[in-house]
Amino acid sequence: MTRALPAFCLDHLSLIDLDARTVIDVAARAGFEAVSLFVTPIPISPTPDLVADRAARREVIAALRDTGLRLAVVEPFMLDASPDWRLFERSAALAAELGGTVSLLGLDPDHARLMESLGRMVNICRKAGAPAIIEAFPLAAIASPAQAMQLAQALGPDVGLCIDSLHVIRGGGSWEDIAALPPDRIRHVQLSDGPPQAPADRIEEAVFDRLLPGSGAFDLRALLPLLPGHATIAVEAPSRALARLAPQERAGRLMQAMRDLWAMLPDI
Repeated sequence: MTRALPAFCLDHLSLIDLDARTVIDVAARAGFEAVSLFVTPIPISPTPDLVADRAARREVIAALRDTGLRLAVVEPFMLDASPDWRLFERSAALAAELGGTVSLLGLDPDHARLMESLGRMVNICRKAGAPAIIEAFPLAAIASPAQAMQLAQALGPDVGLCIDSLHVIRGGGSWEDIAALPPDRIRHVQLSDGPPQAPADRIEEAVFDRLLPGSGAFDLRALLPLLPGHATIAVEAPSRALARLAPQERAGRLMQAMRDLWAMLPDI
């Protein structure tokens, strides 16, 4: 029996130079069934402030409705030493309104303060009705999936994990680390690839220059059977090599890479 394709998600970082509305449009035409979005302005993206700009928010809501796309993750809530709690409350409310999940990234090196912030943020998400997930990033305070799992367990059964293939490998981990996680905690998976050795500038690679899934040395085919069926499977592969292409062609390349990757799996 041929293995069915998942309902793939296009994560905004893959097309970070585009605003949220354009990401939705090109994702739908490329065949994606979900998107993850930045909803507040960041220096590397032209996305408008969907929290404060009601007109822009209405446009995004209409685009999701018209295309039939699901919002997967609202990207990311960066918990540093001094979070903007009012903004986080409003952003979590927006995530709930759009039907999305809140992604938490721990940046504060003070462990006790970070734990306090995580607890407060999870409570904000619960009150808003937007599920929370924790993403590990090897250059941040929550560096590994195992650390993220420990925190999720401390915070409650409703807190999940975001697994990023690049972060797992660049953090010195392996797919065995993912196999060791409780499957029910894995809620969102971001796939990209890379060369065997990390470049000197790992931030540059993570934010701007990953390889398309299946085109590098990460052996993603060994990861895929470990992923639970309920998890959203996303491509997060910003690429300088593709940046010269038109947005629709870039989205199409991302989708084709995901389809080709799944085609490498044996039939079941």
